Amino acid sequence: MKKFDPCSSNRISREVPVGPVIHKMDKMLSRNIAAQMRAAGMDEITLMHGWIIRYLYEKREEEIFQKDIEKFFSIGRSTVTNIIQLMERNGYIARESVPGDARLKKVKLTDKGIINHEMVEAFITRLDRELIRGITEEELNTFYTVMDKIRGNLRCDQTAGEEEEHAACIVERSKGI
Repeated sequence: MKKFDPCSSNRISREVPVGPVIHKMDKMLSRNIAAQMRAAGMDEITLMHGWIIRYLYEKREEEIFQKDIEKFFSIGRSTVTNIIQLMERNGYIARESVPGDARLKKVKLTDKGIINHEMVEAFITRLDRELIRGITEEELNTFYTVMDKIRGNLRCDQTAGEEEEHAACIVERSKGI
């Protein structure tokens, strides 16, 4: 197997396993975003904070709780607790009590969080245009089709301990879904 060098001008070969290619591309993208965010003076927010802010922005008409964030991002409770506490200290989100259940707290964006989201969204739109520069619509459609299939394969592997869901995944795979 060939070693994948993300900085080389060589094409990614079929001989390179898919997993390492995805992992290294993710790292490249994350580093690129972090560098551009620092250059723009928006480095107080981590990538994960930005994703959570975006999620809350898109769901701002709904009641969102910590467990919703845990489930959507597939991250653990303690990790989300730490992230939410830091984002609250930095003024991007606020937690509000729910009438009838003092233990439950809604997670909402503050005005600062909304403004930050709108700035970051403009940045991401520019970045996305850069990422797909020179890629045809057909190539982009193929990319999304392949990524969707890989995600489905990963979902099936994650449900291997849950017999009914795993069986449904196997049926989906056999149909080519």
